[in-house]
Amino acid sequence: MAAHGFKPLRHLAGGEVRTSEYTIDTTYSTAIYTGDPVKLVADGDIELAAAGNTILGIFQGVSYKESNGEVKFSRYWPGAVSGGTDIKALVIDDPFVTYSAFDDGDSDFLTAADVGTSADHVAGSGSTVTGVSGAMIDTDGATASAAGFKIIRRIDRPGNSFGTANGDQVEIEVMLNESFFNSGTAGI
Repeated sequence: MAAHGFKPLRHLAGGEVRTSEYTIDTTYSTAIYTGDPVKLVADGDIELAAAGNTILGIFQGVSYKESNGEVKFSRYWPGAVSGGTDIKALVIDDPFVTYSAFDDGDSDFLTAADVGTSADHVAGSGSTVTGVSGAMIDTDGATASAAGFKIIRRIDRPGNSFGTANGDQVEIEVMLNESFFNSGTAGI
């Protein structure tokens, strides 16, 4: 299945797509890849967001100082960097940025009727080679009810059609729907 996590496309108001810096606890052992949704936790750090979490934004890479003093930039957080300090994670946290994402290609394939609905994401396998996420939109939950992402439209490019059978996968434009900065939900 094709997947590249959530890849920034544009800003709805015509602004620039920018990142903000956040921290990750050095003992946080879960990998986070470029394109993964992340959440803010009580101590101000970020962690990988699961379906149903209020999403802070989309992870774009991290820099940190290794125990030998070398500063390293990586497109993904490998999890629990022993002796790592000065951790600066880059996150697109603007709720008005749209993203390209793929649906999960399961038996509840994406159709034109799903445009305008909301859906959560599902984790996929990120790549330690490219640092890119495998997260996708979970079309099983595409609904008029609130969920993590709003489905805006199908990306218009050759060969990218709405699904008609199990396994069909479509690339779509989405935006944060349950955003930490714009959803009216309670704080952390």
